[in-house]
Amino acid sequence: MKIKFKFLSSALSALLIAGTLSSTVAFADSKDTVVVSLGADLKKEQKTEMLNRFGVTYKQIEAGDVKQIDITNQDIREQLGMDTSKPIPKNSVSISSCYIKVLGKGEGVNVSTHNLTEVTKSMLANAIITSGITDAKVIADAPYEVTGTAALAGVLKGFEKSTGKELPLENKEVARKEISVTKNIGDSIGPDKAASMVSDAKTQVIKDKPKDEQAIKKVIDKTSDNYEVKLTADQEKQLTKLLEDVNKLNLNYNDIKSSLDKLNENMQKSLEKAGVILKENNNLLHKISMKFDSFANWVKGIFGKAAEEIEPAKLDTKKADPSQPKQEGNDASQGDVLDKTTK
Repeated sequence: MKIKFKFLSSALSALLIAGTLSSTVAFADSKDTVVVSLGADLKKEQKTEMLNRFGVTYKQIEAGDVKQIDITNQDIREQLGMDTSKPIPKNSVSISSCYIKVLGKGEGVNVSTHNLTEVTKSMLANAIITSGITDAKVIADAPYEVTGTAALAGVLKGFEKSTGKELPLENKEVARKEISVTKNIGDSIGPDKAASMVSDAKTQVIKDKPKDEQAIKKVIDKTSDNYEVKLTADQEKQLTKLLEDVNKLNLNYNDIKSSLDKLNENMQKSLEKAGVILKENNNLLHKISMKFDSFANWVKGIFGKAAEEIEPAKLDTKKADPSQPKQEGNDASQGDVLDKTTK
């Protein structure tokens, strides 16, 4: 009996170790793997155009160096947790295409976009992290201008194809809602400012895990005040619901902290370049300025007092002796001035 128990124990341990190792190996192998997702409704020449923009050749795909998948309207619905029972509208097409490269842990999410009119790179990066992706290089593009609302689906399916890991559907649904809410707020205050504000509020919720709706509203009030934004009642309601959904995901803050910090820092730097300075940063600059002024006045006071205590130098009022020859050109300080002027 003891032998049988030991055998089962050893077998179970071996399976657990094997499972851990296989998972580790799978993600190690997926690092640097490139997947290209192309809109299924693109024409052949448009697909070639997308591959060229992504720096990918058909030879790389044929050799297996790059994986290529097509994204249909059905894929978009399934990836984003949308209702698949309703018929697809005739005017709905899958055009957005994406390049996805899984990066090493700690490298963060790096997104660039082109020809997307409604979904910005910041919105997309935010949603990608919410969906469960923490380290990836993403390029979202289209051969002509599109809204870009389907781009997230291509990124998610591409990541799953690359890693062999299926992302939680509830995470993907919340990520889709995040883009929608951010777009709505962005219509009033600008897309970049909205993306940064939503990300800040989301980060605080993931970190603090508020216990109820009132606590979440306090996070929203504090964040919107920092951005000097007055949300409408509808916008506040949408953002509250979104953050409640984020809270329910129970995301591990330590697992995504690095990615969130890098993204938030980059977004705030972009805002500062555009002349938008957050209230807390502005207050910090004011405090630094006040400290500097105080220090300058302190130094000025010390030297001013010291100058008053020094006895004025006695001036030589002795008249020059006209019998002595004049000396010219021996003033070294004058030579320095002339030398500096002529350089």
